[in-house]
Amino acid sequence: MQRLTLSLLLVVLTAVVGLGWGIDRWYSAQFADVEDPELSAYKNLGRELAQLIDTGVQTNQWLTASHLQPQLTAYSDFPLPDDVKKQFETGEPLLLETGDQLTLHFYLNNQQQVLSFALPDELHQENNNALRWLLTLLFYGGVIAMVLIWLYPLLRRLALLRKSAQAFGAGDLQVRIAADKHSYIQTIEQDFNRMAQRIEQLVADNKLLSRGLSHDLRTPLARLRFGLDVLEEAELTLEQQQNLAHLNRDLVAMESLVEALLNYARLEQATISFTAQPILLAQFVTQLCEDFYRAQVELFIAVSAQSAYTRGEPEYLAMLVHNLVQNALRYGRGRVQLSVLLVDGLLQLQVADNGSGIPPAEREKVLKPFYRSEGSHHQGRGHGLGLAIVERIAQWHGAELSLTESAELGGLNVSVIFAGEQ
Repeated sequence: MQRLTLSLLLVVLTAVVGLGWGIDRWYSAQFADVEDPELSAYKNLGRELAQLIDTGVQTNQWLTASHLQPQLTAYSDFPLPDDVKKQFETGEPLLLETGDQLTLHFYLNNQQQVLSFALPDELHQENNNALRWLLTLLFYGGVIAMVLIWLYPLLRRLALLRKSAQAFGAGDLQVRIAADKHSYIQTIEQDFNRMAQRIEQLVADNKLLSRGLSHDLRTPLARLRFGLDVLEEAELTLEQQQNLAHLNRDLVAMESLVEALLNYARLEQATISFTAQPILLAQFVTQLCEDFYRAQVELFIAVSAQSAYTRGEPEYLAMLVHNLVQNALRYGRGRVQLSVLLVDGLLQLQVADNGSGIPPAEREKVLKPFYRSEGSHHQGRGHGLGLAIVERIAQWHGAELSLTESAELGGLNVSVIFAGEQ
């Protein structure tokens, strides 16, 4: 950033000072020795009049009648800088601009007076305004042009940074910004590359952890399951059977937790091959209910939604529906409604239950991994990953996830809103 600030300051100073100096030199070269003929005529007239007055010729009547409004002023009342004063005393006329008026002044050596008269306004405007506006526009236009030239490489590097960040966010974790020693934001680009490298390494470690969990945890759990199954066939006392039942429940909980962790770890990799395809959502949801939740879920398909398509990946859409329905069965009190609606061209998948619901203050928190509502008396039944997985899958599908209270059942109503296609 220091390099960016210094370069901008240098460009602005160079533009202001350089253009100002260049325009001044150009003006001096073009117009220093060129004088307007009308102004020259007034100078000649003034010189002759000054000589007449200085030699004692009576010109009072002319001075009074002239439209130039000539005036005589004592030289002592006409202060001038020393360098201008010396040149003025040699007889050179002095042209002064005060406000919107041009005045000519002549030195009367014998009388020790100064003859002054005002030039017509047309001469002032013609000689100065047009050129002044032209030079002003030239100056500011030049400054703007130099700043834009300086901004171009900066904007180009910022566009590259934005494109790389979008690609990285879309899952291309290997994207990097090529180094350029002339870049104004070189440090920011280097920080982006370091950040991308660390995130890529973290995702790689996450993949390794997933594979490690798959092999290192599932295998001993399978051996434990096999051992418990063998023990169930043996003749055990009542106390041993009770202990074996406790072990079975604990093992089922461990297997469920490991499966949930593996599913979420796979989602967190963010590099899953996601290929969307047209899906008739009503038919897809109906088939899932018939295969898994035939007598457990009340299914409602709106007539308008029966022929509406959306784009999605069947495997992860099925995971989304399973997580929502299983959460509703786990935390509800026996009633679960699964609905597919078409509202304003958008497909809505809704899962509602008659449980205690989730307080509005906690509805954002339950979308985070491993969070479980503190006020729920069912909190020991889950691992706090169901809705987190649902949110991640919804994001991949460009869908909106909404948690509200069910108006009909009184429990939680989860809506996933997809873009529809006819």
